[in-house]
Amino acid sequence: MEFITLLALMLFLTLIVSHIFNKLNLPAVIGQLILGVILGRGLLNIVKPTDELQLFADIGVIILMFIAGLESDLKLLRKHLGPSITVAIFGVILPVVLTLLTALVFRINLRESIFISVVFAATSVSISVEVLKSLNYLSSTAGTVILGAAVADDILAISILSVMSGTLTGHFSIKKIAMLLVLWILFVVVTYVSYRWIVPGLMHLASYLEATHAPTITALVVCLLFAYFADWTQLDSVLGAFVAGIAISNSSNYNTKINQNIEIIGYSIFIPVFFISIGLNLEFDSLINDFWLILLFTITGIVGKLIGAGFGAKISGFDMKDSYVIGSGMISRGEMALIVAQVGFSVHLLSKEYYSSVIISIILITILAPFFLKHSISKNPI
Repeated sequence: MEFITLLALMLFLTLIVSHIFNKLNLPAVIGQLILGVILGRGLLNIVKPTDELQLFADIGVIILMFIAGLESDLKLLRKHLGPSITVAIFGVILPVVLTLLTALVFRINLRESIFISVVFAATSVSISVEVLKSLNYLSSTAGTVILGAAVADDILAISILSVMSGTLTGHFSIKKIAMLLVLWILFVVVTYVSYRWIVPGLMHLASYLEATHAPTITALVVCLLFAYFADWTQLDSVLGAFVAGIAISNSSNYNTKINQNIEIIGYSIFIPVFFISIGLNLEFDSLINDFWLILLFTITGIVGKLIGAGFGAKISGFDMKDSYVIGSGMISRGEMALIVAQVGFSVHLLSKEYYSSVIISIILITILAPFFLKHSISKNPI
């Protein structure tokens, strides 16, 4: 019952905070991230990370990326596949280099410095998706490239993590890498078959079922199964949810009512909990003790993605304004970087001494990222 009470409190405060930030003409997601900091360890320490809270947060980010898939134009994604990959590559290279140099300047050992640089290579586009949606920019060319680059970035980050965790811990194996590639190929094959035949068939069947909101329930089932399958193949569950959204939106039996119903489910409860959960672990004691390290990790984390991804967009033919939008959209780290950090901590690639500094830097970057994206879009309206 304690969790239910806290859930009610979080949802009520989300309403208040969202109203205030919308009135200030700022993305409501920023207020929700800050609300997490206030309710968590940073200030009031009312809401603590629990298994129940994490479950709601996981469902929240899955639904958010599912909605992004539903609202994505597959033709545009295909058209801008090349630029998306270029943006992802340069958006990984520069943050890795800058973070590695920063860590070495602070005399962190080479092994740990390399891993920390991998942590900051990851992008979490879920925050950017929310800002893009709120500003009606998700279906724009820049928004499409951000989504495509985020998918490529996820795969790059997971690949680097897999190789690094193996080599740095001494458990590198060609067999493990080969198995990983097989699983990813399996994901691609199953996704294609599902997109062409299985998902359209399920959505067609759902249209004949005499059950309340049968198409919406079927769409949610597809979303959750894709998320689970992506996780099973060592990819990110949000990638599976995003792909599921694209598959359903391109089904002949898809209608916008499904999207509306999914948004109601997501934004009524799960998505706000996800955004709040990100800020819960921020601790100001660590922020004060390791101020300069955290400050430089935060600056290099922002600059690395902004300039790296922006440069990738520029050489792909985009003008400076669109490149700024794309670079800004790739800044956020969020749950992806937190997961990578947790994996490294569990296998002793990230020490307890620097763990808090890395986590706080990730949270700060995630909170600041929407400001950059909002500013870039205000300079380049549709």
